[in-house]
Amino acid sequence: MAMAENIVIAEMTWTEVEEAMKDRPVAIVPVGATEAHGPHLPVSTDTVIALELARRTAAKLKGHAIPSLILPPVAFTVAEFGAAFSGTISVSPETSVALLKDLCVAASRRYRCVAFANIHLEPKHLECLKRAVDEAKKAGASACYADLTKKRWAEPLGDAFRQGDHAGSFETSLMMAAAPQMVRERERISLAPMEGLVAAIKKGATTFAEAGGEDAYFGDPTAASAEDGEAHFEALTESLTVSIMEHLGSKA
Repeated sequence: MAMAENIVIAEMTWTEVEEAMKDRPVAIVPVGATEAHGPHLPVSTDTVIALELARRTAAKLKGHAIPSLILPPVAFTVAEFGAAFSGTISVSPETSVALLKDLCVAASRRYRCVAFANIHLEPKHLECLKRAVDEAKKAGASACYADLTKKRWAEPLGDAFRQGDHAGSFETSLMMAAAPQMVRERERISLAPMEGLVAAIKKGATTFAEAGGEDAYFGDPTAASAEDGEAHFEALTESLTVSIMEHLGSKA
């Protein structure tokens, strides 16, 4: 990889970042969680997927002549559903909103806009993300994200996604495409299919245990494949790329 091609600022020096700043890039911020994802996926799953989504979105934006840089991921967010499980670390909504908002405001001073790459869909976390973006905009920052709960973006992601997949076929497929070495294959193929989380949330469940997920997964991990993961990444990348382009268009 040529040095000029490096777009991950955690791997760049400040002088390299300064050079890249001449093109007024978009800042892509991967947002994940540190949370139990079944016995077959690491607690960093949402962060790993968000980082890969950021990389793919940066490549797609480049094809539209929009330069971007990827900021270090935010790995601690609201993760109350899995809080009882080892490895899960949840921060308060106040802390999460403050961090995401401050990030937007600080990065907005130098970047064309801030775009969050997010696949962590816990309802409280999504509220935090929305609030952070709204508050950042009120503070004069330019920020956006793809709201995957909207039908427009949820539709192409398939049934498992819409039923509330958590470490089931949807997320496991994404991990098989992004980081197959992190998937515990022996555990994966032995797991029984579970209902998605959406139905349980509608009935008032606020934790994985209340939703009946004693192993912290929902959906069917055995139905996952790297091919499906590629297709899901394609749809996710499209949703974030289009959201960024629409945001920039409305700013123009």
